Amino acid sequence: MTIPSPTTPIVLALLLLVVVGVIIWLAALRRRAPLTADHVITGGTIVGVSALVLFGLSRVSQIHINAYGAMLMLGFVAGTLIGIALGRRRGITADRVLDLGLVILLGAIVGARVVYVILTPGTPLLPPLGDLLNQGLGGLSFHGGVLGALLTGGIYIVRNKLSFWRVADAFAPAVALGYAITRIGYFLNGCCYGMEAHALPWAVVFPNLHDSVHRHPTQLYAVLMGLIMFGILLWLSRGNGLRRAGRLFMAFLMLEGVERYVMEIFRAPDPSLHLAPGLQFYTPAQLFSILLVILGIIGWFLLPKNPAVVESGATPERREQSTSAAR
Repeated sequence: MTIPSPTTPIVLALLLLVVVGVIIWLAALRRRAPLTADHVITGGTIVGVSALVLFGLSRVSQIHINAYGAMLMLGFVAGTLIGIALGRRRGITADRVLDLGLVILLGAIVGARVVYVILTPGTPLLPPLGDLLNQGLGGLSFHGGVLGALLTGGIYIVRNKLSFWRVADAFAPAVALGYAITRIGYFLNGCCYGMEAHALPWAVVFPNLHDSVHRHPTQLYAVLMGLIMFGILLWLSRGNGLRRAGRLFMAFLMLEGVERYVMEIFRAPDPSLHLAPGLQFYTPAQLFSILLVILGIIGWFLLPKNPAVVESGATPERREQSTSAAR
């Protein structure tokens, strides 16, 4: 879908709304506790990025709304809300979850693009600005997004002295839900499609391929499996949350490894990706998925014996001490 680019008055009006929204958000935080430098930096970042995007959009003739980008943002919002709900029982405040969510989103996008460029020789890291605004970034690696999110999220957690494993547990179901929603965007874009499947009644013809071949809708398989993962992780997070902090995240790694390995069975192979002799029976994503399962199993048993949740009757000071002690 395309819409006209915004005029300068509309850009200024939208930017003013963003500034007012950030001010209201900071004022609401200040009523509960003193503002920190992180809050101010986050607010400034939101205003700065909004200004760059809005003024950039005003310089193109029309704006192409990409289904993938729309579903990515919807998944981010839904995942953040889940992270806030699960973070409360783990001594993590809502503003920390929001700040961390923004950091993880940026890291995931950068990591996904970098890994895709590495795996696809000849692809520029950033396309021309006009193409970027009109068509979106495109060409993203899910596993690269996971690595980028872990790196940037880990830096934020260490810098702010949070419990890494409790934060990881709070975000595990959120990531599964966000993944499922984002895969809807893949389906609407017609990318990451499956192999031929003429005999299946639910096989799909993708118009962007300019053929009449019926294929597996692997994107929808991923949506279904992502929702199943979300349900399982949400169920496991009840009560004592598997006792040890980090086990819910390890369960996510194992489930994600199985999900992606299975999806790759039905997905059309990428001709640009090649493996060394002896590994031709696997795709790069399947090898990475096997590694995720192994890491999840090992981590399940080697995690430190820190409680997964904070006592419900603990005071804010006690909850903060417990969170710091679980690092």
